Amino acid sequence: MQKFMSVAKSVLIVGLAALAIYLSGRLWFIEFTNHNFVPYVQARFAPSVPDDASELVRPFRIIAGAGDGYFGALYGETAGAAFWAYGERVIASLLQNGHFVQIHDTGAQHILAYPVMVYEYAFDMDIAIFTQAFGRRADTILTGRGIDSFRTIAVQPPYGNRNTANVFFIGENNIVEFAVLPDGNEFSVYMPSAAELARNYTQAGSGLHFAMQLHRSFTYHPVLATNPYVNRAGFLHLSFIREQIEHFFDNPATINQGLSVDGVYTFSNLRTVVRYQPWDVVEYSSFRTIGRTSPTSFISDFSAAFAFVRSDPNIANEFYLAGFEHRGRETVFWFSYVIDNFPLGLAQPWYTGPDCASPLIHPIEVVVDHGRVIRYRKISYNFTVDTTITARPELALLAEGTLEFHIQPPVDHLRLTPATGGAQ
Repeated sequence: MQKFMSVAKSVLIVGLAALAIYLSGRLWFIEFTNHNFVPYVQARFAPSVPDDASELVRPFRIIAGAGDGYFGALYGETAGAAFWAYGERVIASLLQNGHFVQIHDTGAQHILAYPVMVYEYAFDMDIAIFTQAFGRRADTILTGRGIDSFRTIAVQPPYGNRNTANVFFIGENNIVEFAVLPDGNEFSVYMPSAAELARNYTQAGSGLHFAMQLHRSFTYHPVLATNPYVNRAGFLHLSFIREQIEHFFDNPATINQGLSVDGVYTFSNLRTVVRYQPWDVVEYSSFRTIGRTSPTSFISDFSAAFAFVRSDPNIANEFYLAGFEHRGRETVFWFSYVIDNFPLGLAQPWYTGPDCASPLIHPIEVVVDHGRVIRYRKISYNFTVDTTITARPELALLAEGTLEFHIQPPVDHLRLTPATGGAQ
């Protein structure tokens, strides 16, 4: 009997230990509504920096033309996926076995007179970074051609009797032309008809600049803004905001929270602080130790920034790299949105609150130090197109010739207005 009791106690102790481990796991690795904590820990505190070099070289806009003077514009990954897949293949082959043709002046008529795809970046792309992102060494066919950076690449598929794909890198002062001989039919490409792609752009000036031609019959759908940080009643509340920001923490159970007299909602532990600012800006700051002895690179820093934004469950829209800036050992990356094949930008700097000294100049800002995100700020809103309403631009906007959407920074509410710009 005594032996039986001893065995029973041992079994009971093992069972209680297993239960304690299980309950501790539930406490430390919380499963909460619509999110699972563990994947976000892996995304934000991964042992190695993710490699998103392919996203760095993805253009923010693609202009497609058939050589007749009319062009269609595609913004974002979804709209331009097939066209950029073609461009990637051509450029990768060019860097491997292409050949230099000649250097032109900045006139572009000889480029646009044939079927062409124009890939545009929102920032100056460095040649060395570009080739490294394609997995090639810095000393390639592009080196020593009088062009250190560019914003535009134009690719002419094989056309007529010409069996090469011709590639033009457009710099500030010249255009450098290359050619690559395809293997079989891999570079043949189907150019869309007017019915398949709204070809409402024309060339503006003599270079590779384009302006949208809006007619009096042109209509568009307005953009709606939604805030995932307000509850169903439309109000901000500590407990509801906390549910939306828990993924920023390695252990949400350690979060301290509070609301200051100046309207800032703060959530923090020893390593992380997240603030919801008065004018609808979410701000994340990390105080984790950074190993600065290990080497870093622009591509790895960008990859960290891109992965951080992509893993934010409260960003619902496509985004692209809108610019960057080096600040000592830190690099600041700015991202902007694409809505229904239109770019979305800020009409003016967006202040986080009445005492803000450093406003946002794009909807998303990420600061990276040695491959780790140390600061992240974003406007809290997501955007959708209201297809139930069809609007017409004002006559003045039609005369201006270009349509994009700008966000007006709010004082008491958010306003979205269609705005005009110059030649794109």
